[in-house]
Amino acid sequence: MFVRYLQRNRLFTFVTLSGFAISLMFVFLLSVYIKQELSVDKFQLNKDRIYRLTNDHGSSFAPPIGDNIKNQFSEVESFTRVFHNSWNVKFQEKQQEHVEFMLVDSSFFTMFSFKLKEGDPKEVLASKNSALVSSSFARKIFGSSNPVGKTFAINQISFTISGIFQDIPTNSHFKKCDGILNFNILADLFYKEVLTTNDVSSFGLYFIARKGTDLPSKAPQILEEFKKNYWLFSNGYAKTLRFEPLSEVYFSKEPGPSIRQNSSTSVFIFSAIALLILIIAIINYINLTVAQSWFRTKEIAIKKMMGSSKMAVIYQNILESVTLCLLSSIIAVYLAFMFEPFFNAQMDCQLNLGENFSLSLLIIMLGIILLTGFISGIIPAIVVNKFNPLEVVKGNFTRNAKSNSSKVLITFQYSIAISLIICTGIIARQSSFMQNFNTGFNKENLFWMENTINANQKIAFRNILKSVPGVVDLTYCCGSPIDGGNNQSFTYKEKPVSFQEFVVDSVFFNLMGMKVTKSEAAISKNGVWINRAAVKLLDLGENPISFRYYDKEVPVLGVIDDFNFYSLHKKIGPLIVRQLNETDFPWKIIVKLEGVNLVSTVKKIRQVQTSFTAGVPMESGFVEDTINQFYTKEVKQSKLIGAFTLLSIIISSMGIFAMALYYIQQKVKEIGIRRINGAKVIEVVIMLNTNFINWVLIAFIIACPIAWFAMHKWLQGFAYKTELSWWIFALAGVIALGIALLTVSWQSWRAATRNPVEALRYK
Repeated sequence: MFVRYLQRNRLFTFVTLSGFAISLMFVFLLSVYIKQELSVDKFQLNKDRIYRLTNDHGSSFAPPIGDNIKNQFSEVESFTRVFHNSWNVKFQEKQQEHVEFMLVDSSFFTMFSFKLKEGDPKEVLASKNSALVSSSFARKIFGSSNPVGKTFAINQISFTISGIFQDIPTNSHFKKCDGILNFNILADLFYKEVLTTNDVSSFGLYFIARKGTDLPSKAPQILEEFKKNYWLFSNGYAKTLRFEPLSEVYFSKEPGPSIRQNSSTSVFIFSAIALLILIIAIINYINLTVAQSWFRTKEIAIKKMMGSSKMAVIYQNILESVTLCLLSSIIAVYLAFMFEPFFNAQMDCQLNLGENFSLSLLIIMLGIILLTGFISGIIPAIVVNKFNPLEVVKGNFTRNAKSNSSKVLITFQYSIAISLIICTGIIARQSSFMQNFNTGFNKENLFWMENTINANQKIAFRNILKSVPGVVDLTYCCGSPIDGGNNQSFTYKEKPVSFQEFVVDSVFFNLMGMKVTKSEAAISKNGVWINRAAVKLLDLGENPISFRYYDKEVPVLGVIDDFNFYSLHKKIGPLIVRQLNETDFPWKIIVKLEGVNLVSTVKKIRQVQTSFTAGVPMESGFVEDTINQFYTKEVKQSKLIGAFTLLSIIISSMGIFAMALYYIQQKVKEIGIRRINGAKVIEVVIMLNTNFINWVLIAFIIACPIAWFAMHKWLQGFAYKTELSWWIFALAGVIALGIALLTVSWQSWRAATRNPVEALRYK
């Protein structure tokens, strides 16, 4: 009977199945994403004993700190330092490759449960020149042959591959890398003193506590020691110290080297969205079923007169609802696999739906489907049970049942839809605001590349590159707006201050379009430029001449108008710019381009670079594109939330379509009487639409404060942000109202233009 009913009412079947299926697809994708995010580092066997050392400025410490703590406290079983860097690697029979490495101590694979395909966890990093490669990188470079025992070179330092590790999994907070090196090789790759000095605090530090001990309780004691002997704390730059459990690292507010993190707020928001989509889908099904119940009144009445009990009718409705949910779920799973690549791209993740299918997940899904089917079926069943079967069979049944519950559900649906429209508009506006914000320098037509040119080739490279058509000029620099430069922390007038430092050549300011006000100080090789934020911090007045930098007085050559050298999540801080000398090795080369064929110009630049370096790989890109990548997360999330918004609007429209049908069926006789008494068609349409307009207006009043609060909290994460403009809220209301009117009006028009004589015959 139910199958025949679905076949006869194909529009109802299509709307119900498609609405449920698309909703469940998003719920399924979001559920797997949330499960994956919450499972980060859960696979680590020692997760309850591993801690990351943090302070109020992050989680970076000097290399000797780990040894110092281990030697003083018996609670420490072992530790590892962590650092992420990339180098050009030369393989024996291959051309050079740019490789991402993670540097760790030999204890790394005994502390963490990362799997090795080749090698003993206790021995693979025993030697300073040992190296491991990931399984994917091993296949890329060595094909099917075993790379263990083979060698490669970085800066003419030879390494021997001692093992192969499985690629860092997506549920780890560590970034993926191509290879792993022994941390102690840093002395050969950087400089010898780096392992023994506390001057450079740029490395992550993890500890594993002995079983049955309380390592975090030792933090206050260590902090007191640091305040005496470790400049980071004794000079006041850091004030707190904490052993952060491994379970908290991924969602921690303290950044760190070599790790990836996410916001717990973001995961909470997507959890709420998944729940809301499911609720909207259930509400939509209830409204559609209630509306369609009028077409099945005789069927149900006959069953009740034949002896069917109320419980039998309720059971039938629930069974039909569960059946539709199962069908929708099958379609939803198929759609989820289709949309997985899109979802991965927008969320910057790898769901691997096939791998996530397990017995436990199937049981959870089945439970959700049964619960959804039960909730979706019970309310229409109760409504249907109120019918008087005798009146229905006689034809005297009047459709005057009130639908207050359905009105509440529609209002709830539209409240969610309007809230999402507002949030989507504000997030999209903030994304556009960040990408088009005046950063204080010229970012258009600037091409950057990693410097691979020897110091004695800089002048020749500049001259040849400037002869390339389309190249205006180039600058060598250590530090730029796309990397933030180096940090310099020193004491000024007995107070700790923290600066970022750039080291640039004489072309830098003009090429970057930065405004510099020259100082009255004489030109000096030891002079520096500072930005206005630094002038304010150091309280140097309007025309600064010099200031105390570390242990010497340095002349101020000029003041730079503030420009952003971080993303807009952070305010502009103090900056000092030194002059590049012959002994400084520039990190980057920034090239100013002109013309319309920039791609061709970049190709020629690469050819010149190759001729100087014999094909040494280099990282490169356009400055504008690199800066836009700072906001990739916000842009992608706005697109995804936009998709959720569109879905909620479509589903809400389905619900209001059903309720319009339900409502107008009850008003048919009233419409006929009004038409006979001279009411115009437009008057009848307005009367019918007014009820729905009221629902949308109530939804708008509910949605505005909710959306304002959510977006106000979200925008607090940005130092520079757009305003919560009233017109976005108004536009959301207009869009929702317009969609509602379009959905309802054609039904209202059909009812209003119907022959009033036929309407009076309507039972």
